[in-house]
Amino acid sequence: MTQNPDHAITLTAKDLGIRYTDLVALDIPALAVTGTVIALLGHNGAGKSTMIKALLGLLEPFSGSLSAVDRRGNRLVPEEHMAFCPENGAVFADISVERYLQLWCRIKHYDPKYYRKAGAKYVERLELGPLLSKKGRELSKGQRRRTQTALGFMSDPKLFLFDEPFDGLDVQRTNELMEIVEEECHHRTFVISSHRMDVMERVADGVIVLKGGEVATVGSVAEVCSDLSLGRILPEDMNLTDAMRVHLQELRVNSQA
Repeated sequence: MTQNPDHAITLTAKDLGIRYTDLVALDIPALAVTGTVIALLGHNGAGKSTMIKALLGLLEPFSGSLSAVDRRGNRLVPEEHMAFCPENGAVFADISVERYLQLWCRIKHYDPKYYRKAGAKYVERLELGPLLSKKGRELSKGQRRRTQTALGFMSDPKLFLFDEPFDGLDVQRTNELMEIVEEECHHRTFVISSHRMDVMERVADGVIVLKGGEVATVGSVAEVCSDLSLGRILPEDMNLTDAMRVHLQELRVNSQA
């Protein structure tokens, strides 16, 4: 993958603090990572979803800032430049998928038939045809996610944020989504929160690992593997799955000490 092409995005944080009531969810004095597919990794509760919500402007920091900036130094605005696919997808329960697409396309493109025109390639690529007549409440988790993913691409975002997109997918669906990300990252950037280290190692050119709301390490896949492995894995054997395993084992040991 070409490193840092013109459409790559830089995530930056300075003196960032986000909390839920008295609980500090993110405490990041400084952060800067550039890429076209930025992996957001960490244990459950590390702060991954909180960071995504903060990037989307859904959580207001109590201190500092978090932003996504393009190569020209322009800050991305969530409403104009970002799309988001949540972990469980989000489709209205009592209308059909087709009506949901029409409604969304009317709001976004002023054309309820957009999904059959410029957006048709995503309907086909994500195999939404058989789902068009189904109501939202009839969809599985994976089907809801596919619907939301198609809508995200139809908005043509500069930055697409995914929260656990591979969770619950079988091998075929995982490979299909990986292929879409690999195709699309040639003209847009992704931030992907995931526990699938094997997938992230294949597609990511930037990695952020969070630990208890703080940045444990950041950099390329190779740099992060080196930091997390604590010298326990030989460079020729190093991969992100094993490096994260060492990291999580270290967390468990420290929590029991």
